[in-house]
Amino acid sequence: ITLSILRVFIYEVNMDEKLTNNTNIPLALAVWLAADDYDGSNNPKYISATSLLKPTKQIILGKRATGVEGDITALIPTALGSTIHAGIEKAWTTNPQASLKRLGYPQNIIDKIVVNPDPKTVTKDQIPIYLEQRRTKEFNGWIIGGKFDMVANGLLHDNKTTSAFTYMYGTRDEEYREQMSIYRWLNQDIITEDYFRINFIFTDWSKANTYTNPKYPKQRILFRDYPFLSLDATENLIANKLAELDTYMNEPEEGIPPCSDEELWRKPTKYKYYANASNTTGRCTKTSDDYTEAMMYWKHTKQGKGTVLTVPGSVQRCLYCKCFNMCKQRLNYGFDNVTA
Repeated sequence: ITLSILRVFIYEVNMDEKLTNNTNIPLALAVWLAADDYDGSNNPKYISATSLLKPTKQIILGKRATGVEGDITALIPTALGSTIHAGIEKAWTTNPQASLKRLGYPQNIIDKIVVNPDPKTVTKDQIPIYLEQRRTKEFNGWIIGGKFDMVANGLLHDNKTTSAFTYMYGTRDEEYREQMSIYRWLNQDIITEDYFRINFIFTDWSKANTYTNPKYPKQRILFRDYPFLSLDATENLIANKLAELDTYMNEPEEGIPPCSDEELWRKPTKYKYYANASNTTGRCTKTSDDYTEAMMYWKHTKQGKGTVLTVPGSVQRCLYCKCFNMCKQRLNYGFDNVTA
């Protein structure tokens, strides 16, 4: 079978089953994007740490979604992240001793490192490294699971392939804290530090931006440490989400709590001053993030002339949600004529 025939064949099969390839990505990359290495449970009462942090509506509608899942272009960020994670794991499980030597570590330290040991057999003289371990725990009628990236001598590491913007403004810091706290809740025997480390690998890093923006990350890989939630707070977080899922799991969509602005990744509201109150379709004179500031500018600087318009921030998450086409809430944000 030629590659061209294979490409058409796989495209047609994916159209009938789960994935589409509407942008005609070459087979060499399409198979990579479509690969699924998920090793969690298909039990309907199983939920992962990452899924627990999704909006309740997205979780419930996601369990109802059937048929076509979407186009493989949406899988590019996930595939990139998975490939990097797999490479890191391979480096630590294949021959880490050679890499550690190249990095200048002394042999007496290298000899102490043990990779993926049985926690019960680790001695005080050893440095345990755990990679990509999935743990589960039964809790309130559900099975909670999660696979961490690395635990090195008690410190939890998580490797994030993300944008520089996310690092600069901490837009997902609270999500990281909750996710990592659930991992600690699942792995209290091997995660012993009271903080965790996020290793950022920037997918859009530009050296030129380091000269023009003081907040911009100075290198392509950086780390940042965060404190965990307490174990009690983590368990309460899990319990509250599970209770909400149990309450609304069988409700019609209209009865499920809508996604909040925070969950929708809504951009901040803007307040725009227009000198001509009868013409607000063109370019505004001044834009402010603060309502009071905008009104003071209108009242004191412009003596009440013109007008200030409130422009709600656009939502971002809908277009990344696999429930997009079956969710009616999206119609409130101008997505009525958009198909994901």
